[in-house]
Amino acid sequence: MSPELLARAGRALAGDDWRRPLARALGPLHPDGPREEIDQRTVSRWSLGQRDIPPWVRPALVGLLWQRAQDLHHQADEAAAAADALTL
Repeated sequence: MSPELLARAGRALAGDDWRRPLARALGPLHPDGPREEIDQRTVSRWSLGQRDIPPWVRPALVGLLWQRAQDLHHQADEAAAAADALTL
């Protein structure tokens, strides 16, 4: 996994300021046991290519991204329903 792909996933999950939210989101998914968060500096080092991104991060991100996509889809449905209700 490349730093660029990590950044793309981070932005998709949390916007432009994604490193700390990603550190929090990955904490409970850590293979050595859940934790509140992983060190934000570690995420920063991954994103700068200063440290290799561990293999467990890729499947964790896939799960987080699918959940985010489902949440956004639900929000879009809610917004459309609210817009429909306002036009009646």
